[in-house]
Amino acid sequence: MTIKIPLMAVAFTCAGAFGAAAQDILVLGGGKAELTFPSDGAHQDLSLYAEIERAGFYGGALGLIGIDQAANKVKFYAGYRAETAKGFTYDLSYTRFIYPNDGGDCCGEIALSFGQPIGKNLTLSTEITYDPDVSLGTLELGAEYDLSEKMALSVNLGMSQHSVGPTEKTWDLGVGYDLSDATSIDLRYYDGPDLKGYMGVAVSFETNLLGG
Repeated sequence: MTIKIPLMAVAFTCAGAFGAAAQDILVLGGGKAELTFPSDGAHQDLSLYAEIERAGFYGGALGLIGIDQAANKVKFYAGYRAETAKGFTYDLSYTRFIYPNDGGDCCGEIALSFGQPIGKNLTLSTEITYDPDVSLGTLELGAEYDLSEKMALSVNLGMSQHSVGPTEKTWDLGVGYDLSDATSIDLRYYDGPDLKGYMGVAVSFETNLLGG
């Protein structure tokens, strides 16, 4: 016995399956414009990125243009992130750095980060990165406290290994404010034992291009 399936039914079935898969895919786009004032003069940086995510797995690309053309870079990255029922977050990723005006393909790093809410307003974070090509890494500890629904105070402590010289230690303190659901502004002070303190301001935005 031959069973005949109408072509229209097949088309609707395929369309439904594609639509369900598409609903699971999230595509984000965003960027940041940052102005800092270190001792060697004002620096202006603009970065834009696009990212696709499905079931915790993600990948994307980010391009940064700065006042120093040699510092222009493109990052390609991929990873997996998730959050538990109690709000604990974790993220494992790999990033490849390319400097178009300074040697091209440079290096890569593995990053592992965690976040843990403490009460209703405080979140603690840790990020570890490691460059397997030169066996060097960084460690950053952070804390963020929500002052209101739109404003948060945050501080970060960082340590970076270098192939020449001692480990560099830095810290920063700043306040962020959500201008809208998609846009925020951040005013921050940067300092460290071997760094002359300076201020910076950044405006960031992020939007859903697909899904969400």
